[in-house]
Amino acid sequence: MEKGDLVWFDPGVGYVLPGEVLEFHKAAQVLTVQAVIAGKPQVFTLTSLNGVRKRQDLGQQGIEDMIQLSDLNEASLLWNLKIRYDKELIYTYTGSILVAVNPYKMFDIYGLDMVKKYEGQILGTLPPHLFAVGSAAYSHLSKEGATPVENQVVVISGESGSGKTESTKLVMQYLAAVNKSSSNVITEQILEASPLLESFGNAKTVRNDNSSRFGKYLEVHFKEGVILGAKVTEYLLEKSRIVTQAPEERNYHVFYEMLKGLSEEGKEKYGLLTPEKYFYLNQGGNCEIDGKLDGEDFHSLLSAMQVLGFSSDEQDTIFKILASVLHLGNVYFHRKQLKHGQEGVEIGSDAEIRWTGHLLHLDADGIKRALTMKTTEARNERVFTPLSIDQALDARDAFAKALYNALFSWLVSRINQIVYKGTKRTASISILDIFGFEDFKENSFEQLCINYANENLQFYFNKHIFKLEQQEYAKEKIEWQTITYTDNMPVINLISKKPVGILHLLDDESNFPKASDLSFLEKCHYNHALDELYSRPRMSSMEFGVKHYAGQVWYGVDGFLDKNRDTLRPDVVELLISSKMSMLSKMFQYVRSSHEAVKTINKANGRFVTMKPRTPTVAARFHDSLQQLLDSMTKCNPWFVRCIKPNSEKAPMKFDMPIVLEQLRYTGMLETIRIRKMGYPVRLRFSHFVERYRYLLPQRGKTVQRGTPFRELCRVILDSVAPQSAQGNDYQLGTTRVFLRENLERHLERDRAKILRGAAITLQRHVRGYLARRRYQATKKGALLIQKHVRGWRARTRYNKVRKGVVFAQANFRGKRQRKQYLQLKEELKRRSEVEKIARERAKARQQKEEQERASRAVAGVNHLEIPAELAFIFSKLDDWQPVHSERNLVKVVGGVRARSERHHLPHDIDYHAFTKFTNIYFKSHLWGMKREPIKTPFLAKSKDMDYQDSLALFKLILRFMNDNNLSGKKEIALGDYIVNKGIVNEKMRDEIVCQLCNQTWKNDNDANNERGWLLMANCLSVFPPSKTLYKYLLKFVSDHGYNGYKALCQRKLLQSARVESNLARNYPPCLLEWRANRKRVNMALNVQCADGETLTTTVDSWTTSEELASHVVRERGITECNGWTVSLADESSSTDNFSILVKESCGLDYVLDLVAEIELAPAFPVCKNSFLVSGGRVGGARRMGAGEEAPLPSPRRPGVPPPEPPASKQATRKESRDMKESNKSGKLRSQSRDHTVEIGLSRKSALNDRYFEDKGRSRSLDNLLESELPPTHKLESLGLSHSRLNDRYHSMEKVSDSQNDVSMILMNAVSNKEYMTKAEALLEENLESVSQRGDSRKYSLNNSRVTDMNGRSNSSVMLDNLPSDLLTRGGSRQDLTLDFEYPDILSSQTRSEDDKGSYIKGHPRQVAYFY
Repeated sequence: MEKGDLVWFDPGVGYVLPGEVLEFHKAAQVLTVQAVIAGKPQVFTLTSLNGVRKRQDLGQQGIEDMIQLSDLNEASLLWNLKIRYDKELIYTYTGSILVAVNPYKMFDIYGLDMVKKYEGQILGTLPPHLFAVGSAAYSHLSKEGATPVENQVVVISGESGSGKTESTKLVMQYLAAVNKSSSNVITEQILEASPLLESFGNAKTVRNDNSSRFGKYLEVHFKEGVILGAKVTEYLLEKSRIVTQAPEERNYHVFYEMLKGLSEEGKEKYGLLTPEKYFYLNQGGNCEIDGKLDGEDFHSLLSAMQVLGFSSDEQDTIFKILASVLHLGNVYFHRKQLKHGQEGVEIGSDAEIRWTGHLLHLDADGIKRALTMKTTEARNERVFTPLSIDQALDARDAFAKALYNALFSWLVSRINQIVYKGTKRTASISILDIFGFEDFKENSFEQLCINYANENLQFYFNKHIFKLEQQEYAKEKIEWQTITYTDNMPVINLISKKPVGILHLLDDESNFPKASDLSFLEKCHYNHALDELYSRPRMSSMEFGVKHYAGQVWYGVDGFLDKNRDTLRPDVVELLISSKMSMLSKMFQYVRSSHEAVKTINKANGRFVTMKPRTPTVAARFHDSLQQLLDSMTKCNPWFVRCIKPNSEKAPMKFDMPIVLEQLRYTGMLETIRIRKMGYPVRLRFSHFVERYRYLLPQRGKTVQRGTPFRELCRVILDSVAPQSAQGNDYQLGTTRVFLRENLERHLERDRAKILRGAAITLQRHVRGYLARRRYQATKKGALLIQKHVRGWRARTRYNKVRKGVVFAQANFRGKRQRKQYLQLKEELKRRSEVEKIARERAKARQQKEEQERASRAVAGVNHLEIPAELAFIFSKLDDWQPVHSERNLVKVVGGVRARSERHHLPHDIDYHAFTKFTNIYFKSHLWGMKREPIKTPFLAKSKDMDYQDSLALFKLILRFMNDNNLSGKKEIALGDYIVNKGIVNEKMRDEIVCQLCNQTWKNDNDANNERGWLLMANCLSVFPPSKTLYKYLLKFVSDHGYNGYKALCQRKLLQSARVESNLARNYPPCLLEWRANRKRVNMALNVQCADGETLTTTVDSWTTSEELASHVVRERGITECNGWTVSLADESSSTDNFSILVKESCGLDYVLDLVAEIELAPAFPVCKNSFLVSGGRVGGARRMGAGEEAPLPSPRRPGVPPPEPPASKQATRKESRDMKESNKSGKLRSQSRDHTVEIGLSRKSALNDRYFEDKGRSRSLDNLLESELPPTHKLESLGLSHSRLNDRYHSMEKVSDSQNDVSMILMNAVSNKEYMTKAEALLEENLESVSQRGDSRKYSLNNSRVTDMNGRSNSSVMLDNLPSDLLTRGGSRQDLTLDFEYPDILSSQTRSEDDKGSYIKGHPRQVAYFY
């Protein structure tokens, strides 16, 4: 020894310490050593050098793989683990075996970054980690050349409290993270199964706060790296913990979590209190665990159940069973003296019995009988025997244990049903998490079974690490020196070997009714007294001792027989099967069937022999299941994780060296390291080795010839790869296999990966070179092309050099001009924004005013007015009716819509048809003026009593329409349509309806009420025309008294309706589009789709026919022959087939809006039958055609009868042109296309007629109509603004000069008024003088600034806003002038006289369109 040497020495504390020599007296044999203990240096003086030996320097962080220890002894192992543990390095390798020391706290070393770090890496190339074992198992599962795929198993072993459960969860989390599945549903369900089973199967013990009280074997099935499912197998749930717990222990977690996490309503539902109130929960003392939040764990439990797909009924049943177990635990008994000196019991309080019966849906009397009486069947008779108080308590506990055990078994099977798909031909990675070795102060039957299972696991470990490996060495005839190890097979034989093993003796005693725990103990003493592994107690106590691999354990035999039998009386099973809760009943039906299944055995000849019923014991079932587990593990490639418990106090980061040293000794860790260090754990067949490492062969032809045997190829590969110093040490060649040490295998894997990576890089290099050369050729070709064009450009540049200077000068000039215009436009936009702001404020004020007017539009009460039964029936159907179209189908058209060229003129004698003249002649019993009460007689004479009554009823409906404040929505439209429909179906009622509306709008001071009347008037004029007698009077009335924009609307509809006969009308009331257009006083447009898929938006009015609309559309498409076309409506709402729609065809004379109105009718609405042709069509209408394709057209059927002929009329009908009338007069019929470009008698010189010669889609205001009279240069002309109405607001309001243009005149035929006259009245009419309403005939001129009447009197100058619209003349001649049919926004609120209501008011055209 010299100063500074590193030594191991024993200071007498039970384990050796590492130290450094300070001084050595060779003569006195005294050694002074310094050691660091708890961070402080201490000096020891040793007088004996027997326990002192040199040691290896382990470094600051220890050695990662302990087989690299040159100084191999217990001290080096122990201190290596301690050094790493103090540095928070809890994992250490022993070859491929991972040693994990429980830190009793969680480290942040299990995230996705660590998963990615260890994924696909070779074991041992990275620092020790639990994920490295998971990665190795996952990699071997899909290892190349491994056919068939070998299943893997991760065996996690250790005593209770060493961290096995947490390690199991972490391995499973790693497998879930590297799973290649696109869906994570199955993976999430497998992960959530662990906390669910923990709640029901883990509990607090004196050594572990989360001890697994059952064994779990989890098989995760993979296919091509994807998790397909999993299967859970459970072993030996500790049922005695349900009814009794030792001090400082708890029952299963789920009881405390349920009581903590349930709401107050939930506790009342199950009749639950706090844990301290229940006998089954308060035996261990404290009901809480430091650091465990039972309330949050309960919510995690509910979340796990939800992820696993547990229904709400299943969850409710689970909690009912748990609550029933707690209620049963509080049942207590009193002794009761029975007849004949027998002793029985009675239940002290039946509240718990009633709660149990209520929760389990059982008869309370049946539960009482099961707890107090024993039922025995003898000769088909039932004999009831009273139980003693001890037997009654046992019966109660057996009842509770049976409930909980059945529930736990059901949970495991339910989880397997969810996550196990029964997949075949899949590989699996199994994880074993089983109870650790236990040695308590009082050990019972459960500890014997648990330790027996650990003995088998230790034997499995020894078998794979020592026994099989050394047998393989001998078989392959390689050089090997046998290593001795502790074989625990004698202990296993002592416990389970037939016929006198402890468990077999226990089974034999359990079959004798009068056997006792004492008789079982005596048999054990008798058969094993001479066995050195068996110990008898010195005193006559009821216990025996077994010397396990981890130490001697004493077992108390009290209750051994009862726990082993674990019998549940048949009457109790039948009682539970009779439950009305189907889930509980099925649980115990399975229990009964499993017990009956063992009553029959199979003989060799195939016959069944029934034996006396004999229920299998717990020990027998556990032994069989354990053997099945070991058999399945034997078929897998094992990976071992040895968990070490660092201290008994469960204190974090405390390393108790004696406890750790004891675990290292009984697990045989030193022998394990020795055999891993000296042995060859990697064994591959010659063919498999060559297949995997053939890339490492030297160049072919130099050292290896074709046909060389595999064994020789293996030698060549190993000689070329293995270091010279290691040849003959790190590998050996057997007869059929290559034996490698783990460090050499890692070296081979690294070289193989390097060669494969180089080959991949070579392939990439050549591919990238090819791509680069191809890109170079393409770039070169492009460069030549660019050069050619650049050279041409240079030549052109030189040629255009002079021209460029000129262009540059022009550009500067134009830029200067554009900048000037830009500044002007900027100022104009600023002014425009101010105008728009004012307009919005006015619109807001107008809206508020309209709301106030709506609230006060009622001028008469209408609640007392009766409603016709037919209309009431329609109202009753409206609530359940959903209209086909709504306001959402109507949109405001953005942009211009090309208008059809129409020419409308007022009759020349319109001023002689004042409506007061009509009232004086035809109103017999009425004064002209608005009425607030129903009328007694009609306004016009009626020849039929039915028309008489209908007239009175219609006036009531008009009163209701105009005065009912609550009328809106579907009822408003239905009432209006009903009134209009009366005029459609009865020609005699049309004038009556119009006259009633005129009467109600005459001098109506209530604006809201007046507007309602005009809205109904516009609807009526949209579908039927007035009679010839009323036509001009009505036209004069609307021209003079049209309210708030309704003048132009009604004028236009009357002039449009003049094209048809007075007795003709539309078939249906106005559609929703017309309601909206009439209400807003705007134009209408429809979205029309052609057969080739192109869509156009075109204007439409109430009297537009199908041929007119179609002609306008095809003309816009550039088709010259535009006569004979029609339109059809694709109606999806009437279709009963999802793959087709109904197409409604119309003839040319049908009105377009009748097609729309027909599908919008309310249910039960009385209408005429239509004549539309219905046929099938394709879904989605026409599609856009490709090149060379023909557009599919609908193919309607030919109608059964020809369409009706157009009616004859003195006036030109809607289908006649001027040329056709002339040809008819001459008696000649000829076919002629209608020429829409020929002007219809209008002068192009008149400013008022300019709008009808323009192609713009919008009308123009009076400012634009007269712009020819404005100064030739306008301030805003240079801004580039178009002459649309939208830009009119930005032009200044200037006085316009008188027009010098002539206005052409079209004379209209006079209409006879004799329809409503008697003979005397007709004579009187002939003698009447045609005068205007004011008594004189006044004409207005736009030529001069003064207005002249017929008598030559001159008035003062009249501004533009005061000019009338009904009649415009110049000089003394009468001329018809065009009307402004734009629907303006009202900007003026001046009060005007009766005949002075028609001034043109400046506004902006608006359109609303239907989109289907």
